[in-house]
Parts: sequence; structure tokens; C-alpha cells
Amino acid sequence: MNKISNLIIGQGIGPVKFLMSEDEVTSLIGKPDSRDIEDEDGEKVLTLSYDSIETDFVFEETEEGSFALSSLLCTSEDMTLDNKIRYGVSEEDFLKYTKSLKAADPDVETDETSDEKFLYFEDLGLLAVFSSGKLSGLQIEYWDDEDDE
Repeated sequence: MNKISNLIIGQGIGPVKFLMSEDEVTSLIGKPDSRDIEDEDGEKVLTLSYDSIETDFVFEETEEGSFALSSLLCTSEDMTLDNKIRYGVSEEDFLKYTKSLKAADPDVETDETSDEKFLYFEDLGLLAVFSSGKLSGLQIEYWDDEDDE
């Protein structure tokens, strides 16, 4: 499943693109291992989890009542980001990459009990999770440039 392991900032993962429907996603990668709908602050959120690729596909409810893909969370050792950054890369190398994208400094949180560090790049819609100083997870979100116009 190597074709599905490359996350692309602002776009999606492999052939799966943001704003796709649940049916479009499942037609590309198959039936999920789990499907959960939660109500978050009055809005429904659908999560499809695929154990084999260690990725969660998160959909937000649209005004029409359907669901559109809005974010991805991947913890697979096979993951890459923009075909450049691999699982296990150091935080220092990851920060060099985000600087090359002209990203603003991230918001940083540390969980002392689990030895995890979270770097959130709002301008990229990107959350990077580091365990023991090595990249262990990525979450990317859909964003558009409408606010910039």
C-alpha cells in the first residue's frame, strides 16, 4: 500500500484528496476497519480508521448533510510527507523542512508522561508528533486560500 502512504500538505494522501466524500474514499482504498460518528460541539464528525495503513480519515458534515474529508492522521512507519520527510526523522530535520516551506514557528506542546512533543503549524494545517525526538505521527488538514483573497 505504498501509494497511500505519502501525505501532501493541504491536499491529502496518495490518490485521496481533501473534500472527497466517504464513498469516494472507500472506492479508492476499500472498507475501513472501523467507522465512527461523533458529535463535536453540535457538528457531526465521521472517522474512518484503516489499521493496515495506520491512518484515520476524518470527515466533517457539510451544509447539505453529507460528509467531506477534512483531515488525516497517519502513524504508519511507511509514511512520508511531500515525498521528502519520512517517519522517524529528527525534530531538527523536520523543522529545517518546514522552514524551507517558509512556515511560521509552530505552537509546541509537550506531554511529559508519554515523552511526546506536538508541533502544530497553523499556516500549513499540519500537526507533527514526535516520540523520543523522532517523528511518529502526522495530521494534515484541509485548508483553502479564500481568506487570503
